[in-house]
Amino acid sequence: MTKRLIDIDDELLEAAQRELGTSGVSDTVRTALRSAAAAAARARQIEWLTDGGMESLAEPEQRADVWR
Repeated sequence: MTKRLIDIDDELLEAAQRELGTSGVSDTVRTALRSAAAAAARARQIEWLTDGGMESLAEPEQRADVWR
């Protein structure tokens, strides 16, 4: 883990703490980063589904490739 020195808007931090149910800067930043990464992963999964990703699961060989 790398220690970093950054400026954080106090009002934005307080709003994030309320939304995330966190207390403390480090906990809030870690939780926000995890949340952002998870949201992006969910968006990629939705895009895969809307682009016909489920069709690739119909064929056994393609299904094996998807789950690797």
